[in-house]
Amino acid sequence: MSEPNTTSPPEQPHYTGGQIALIAIGVLLLLPGVCSLFVMISMVPWSVSDPFFSLIATVWIICLLISAGGAWMIYAARKR
Repeated sequence: MSEPNTTSPPEQPHYTGGQIALIAIGVLLLLPGVCSLFVMISMVPWSVSDPFFSLIATVWIICLLISAGGAWMIYAARKR
């Protein structure tokens, strides 16, 4: 007689405390980038005539870099 097919479902990844902390901090670091994207979209009509546009663009770039760091932290935690 043949043995029954006893395939178990694939195991879900088990995260360590450090990986969970990296993911949580990474999610928090994504928030400035999301907020800056909303502000960018809302300021499109005003961006041409705004005298402080270069200052605002610098803040946007800084926020997006912070969010890129958060995305990298999430990627690094999930890769292990």
